[in-house]
Amino acid sequence: MVKAKHEYVVGIIGCGKILVRHLESIESKNNFLLKSVCDINQYALDGLSLPPNVNRYTDYKEMIAKEPINFVVVATPNSLHTEQAIYCLQNGCDVLVEKPASLNPADIPKVLEVAEKNYKNVYGVLQVRLNDTIQNVKKLLDDKVLGELRGVSLVQRWQRPESYFHDWRAEPLVGGGLLHECGIHYLDILCYLFGKPSVHSAKHYNTKHKGVEVEDTIYSILDFDGFGGTAEVTIASEPSNIECSISILAENGYIKVGGKALNKLEVCLVNEGVEIPLHLFNEAQLDPNNYGKYEGSCPNHPQLYSQLENFELGQTQDVISLIDEIYLKSGLKYY
Repeated sequence: MVKAKHEYVVGIIGCGKILVRHLESIESKNNFLLKSVCDINQYALDGLSLPPNVNRYTDYKEMIAKEPINFVVVATPNSLHTEQAIYCLQNGCDVLVEKPASLNPADIPKVLEVAEKNYKNVYGVLQVRLNDTIQNVKKLLDDKVLGELRGVSLVQRWQRPESYFHDWRAEPLVGGGLLHECGIHYLDILCYLFGKPSVHSAKHYNTKHKGVEVEDTIYSILDFDGFGGTAEVTIASEPSNIECSISILAENGYIKVGGKALNKLEVCLVNEGVEIPLHLFNEAQLDPNNYGKYEGSCPNHPQLYSQLENFELGQTQDVISLIDEIYLKSGLKYY
């Protein structure tokens, strides 16, 4: 069905670094119209470069009461997502929630229940699934090209400067720690490609950022259906040695998707007679988001806005639960 122009009249809550991705996504879609933005920081609001006729608020409830919006993007500090999503749903808006959808996996069913009760839709941002490399690997797995899986390893070696922790990200019960803030997209890819694993063991460290209350490194041993895996997530690397990769050992070969944000095929060693469409992997890939002093995930938000139906909030349940299990195994809890 072709959507009518401006079917979605949008308000955005939270005007941090990720705002630009939502602005460009909305601007690129004929059926979305940005009407208002909200942030508790008036100085930040005043400094925004916005399209004409976009109103600015410091109170999201006032924005929803006064503006004719029917779609809200929640992009605030992590601990606020559940409360704000529920309020927006109860007041007539569909909602897109930035990652993480919640710090507590028990909140996801509550939000879904509110959405159903109010006949509204709620979506979660898991845009790394839309990396071309990930879609290509997903097809290989779905088509059984690699045969029986024998092992998986996630390595996320990012860096964050000390200034990264000069805001709410340093507050454990607000930011939710390393995995909610940085590891979530790549742990989600494990769930997306292989199904949610159980957690055998996990351990956290502060190896570089020793003066903050949240961990900068965490290792875990995972148990998938019939094979094992590991996950290393750290922001203690240096700018010269960034890596984000998933290695897959299988009956018919070994492949490694890497780059800085799972955006390149780095290794493809397969048995004789096994055909891999390498031309699909060799096509141009998006570069990661650049935040000045550090980089993040690939900016697939425009594609996500084009297929919201594939990102219903319930799809975030597996990764939020996995993060919770890793934290509990390592002696941490952020709610």
